[in-house]
Amino acid sequence: MMQGSFIPAFGSSSSRPFGSAHFKARREALTRVLTAGFVLPDASGSWSSAALCAHPGLIPIRLSTGVLIGRTAPEWADKISRMPGMTKHPTELRLDAAHLLDFGIAMRAAHLSQGWRGELLDLFSLSESAQGAASVRLERALYRPLGALTRAVHLSARLRDPVDEFDPVYILGQRSRTKRVGPGLWDGLAAGMVGAGETPAEALLREAHEEASLLAADAQNARYLGSFLISRAVSGGWMLEASYTHDLVLPAGFEPCAADHEVERFARFSAREVLDLIAAHKVMHEAASSLLFSMAATPSAAD
Repeated sequence: MMQGSFIPAFGSSSSRPFGSAHFKARREALTRVLTAGFVLPDASGSWSSAALCAHPGLIPIRLSTGVLIGRTAPEWADKISRMPGMTKHPTELRLDAAHLLDFGIAMRAAHLSQGWRGELLDLFSLSESAQGAASVRLERALYRPLGALTRAVHLSARLRDPVDEFDPVYILGQRSRTKRVGPGLWDGLAAGMVGAGETPAEALLREAHEEASLLAADAQNARYLGSFLISRAVSGGWMLEASYTHDLVLPAGFEPCAADHEVERFARFSAREVLDLIAAHKVMHEAASSLLFSMAATPSAAD
């Protein structure tokens, strides 16, 4: 299939029981499974240091200034403790802020930083709320080994004029098979990291344009659904990520086209078909959660 190609929906409109009790029960069951362990923000929209550092048994990593920037599994702490600029203490590791470049180069040479992209992210203090940034930026590939906080945006999108106005049709993008994480899995219309100096809102507009050629004037109409914190072990270290979810009713006649070659193709799916894909583990975890939140916030004929 051509890069960024767009294929029609499969299935018939009569097979889309979006408002049925069975559909809602299945959606809610999948949501419970997928969001188990997710942490919602407090009333201020951020996370306390207790929430950011909830998992026991992880090794704290601080800058030489004392700022807590990450917590990682003991096996990863052992690996990165040998890198230049990193000092091992009895209960924590310390990273010399003056030797971040040397540390990054050594991590890459030791193949401990997967997927090096030359992309900088803001480094946040875990001692404060997620909004309090340390005055440091690091290469994206270093965040999982360090267990440092990343931020990501997710956009679920549905057609303005489906066959049945109470039966939404979603557009999903299939990740390029050359992607290091989740090759060939389905994603929402757009998703990506919040880059250095960006707000989540700015990142959403950029990713929507890069991944689906959606104009900023249309993307800015996206509805904010909420955010959640993910903290879990991953193959490259420890994932600590604040995920900001949105959905959007697409402008009439819009057909997505990938502009950055990260999406192999786009396709239309009924809500039931989306649930089938999620249940079959064919959708990225965070994207699946965003799609389920979108469905829960979308009126049906039964409401």
